[in-house]
Amino acid sequence: MTIKKSAQIFYGGFRFVKGGVNIHSNLLEKELKKKFNVTLISLDNVPFPFKYLPHLIEKFINLFSLPLGYFYKGIITRFLFKFFFKKKSDIRIFEDIYISWNSQTPSVTILHAVWSDNLQKYFVQPKRIKKLKEKELNKINSIKHPIAVVSEPYLNYIHRTHYQNKIKQKLKIVELGIEKIPMKSKPKKKSIIYVGALEARKNIFLMLKIFKNIYKFDSKYQLTIIGTGPDKKKALNFCNKYGLPVRFLGNRKTNEIFKELQKKQFYLHTSSKESFSLSLLEAKMCGLTTIAYKKLQVPRNFIDVGINDFKVNSWSKKILTLNKTKPFNKKFNYKKYLISNTARKLVSLAK
Repeated sequence: MTIKKSAQIFYGGFRFVKGGVNIHSNLLEKELKKKFNVTLISLDNVPFPFKYLPHLIEKFINLFSLPLGYFYKGIITRFLFKFFFKKKSDIRIFEDIYISWNSQTPSVTILHAVWSDNLQKYFVQPKRIKKLKEKELNKINSIKHPIAVVSEPYLNYIHRTHYQNKIKQKLKIVELGIEKIPMKSKPKKKSIIYVGALEARKNIFLMLKIFKNIYKFDSKYQLTIIGTGPDKKKALNFCNKYGLPVRFLGNRKTNEIFKELQKKQFYLHTSSKESFSLSLLEAKMCGLTTIAYKKLQVPRNFIDVGINDFKVNSWSKKILTLNKTKPFNKKFNYKKYLISNTARKLVSLAK
């Protein structure tokens, strides 16, 4: 009988807080269990007196020196993980640069995104962003094992633009992946859907204004939103104010999301910043026409219709035009974006 090797996955958040990294961690755990004895370690596993310490540190520091609290939250999380879970393992996968550490254990760190590139909901002084970037750059350059970036466009952006070619090691590309989606339903015409957080970076109110324009022109259009977040109450108030029949479904299980996606014609993604976007990938795998900001740093084949700006008319006119043209039938190589490929590449990189 062959004894399975052991693998540790370190995720710096709580399992109940949904998001792209959270979803990826769980999918990766499930996939690696086919060949490894896997332990997914998150803040949920930290003993009770300490599990909320990183968030308390984050909030305290951000009161006086926003956004540095986010950096130190990761550093404290790393300390707790090292202290409580630094047991022997055959491989370690870190889902964040901030929680990564060097050891003799074969390891790989995933760079999903960095905080200095995700501050859209704040007004932050440039000197503080600069300071945060310097700390992040030093952290990245301290990592001795391979670092995997989740898309080629984001790698190019992070390396050349964001950190101005100051990253010392050669970054690798490992696209994220999901499980294969069975195709069942036929899409309903003039139906639009969005899946994700309701927060500033996702430009939810731009989306609602776009739908308001479209609905005013043709009341047969429908919009469904899956997800929740800090802007949900304001979004509901906006829809009530203008009488928009938007369905807010809240958070849903993965299979429920896929069923909803497969009923829809268009996937609308108004986010101003993405490094990969599992939501766009899921929409593509379900056969929807995806509409998004053209300059997102996601794989190019995730976006069928790219919009060059954030003007309401640019988006609404394009969607209304699309409904009069032939549907997109671009071939999408979904096999490239399966979690099995992601897991295989990460394991092969670890050293």
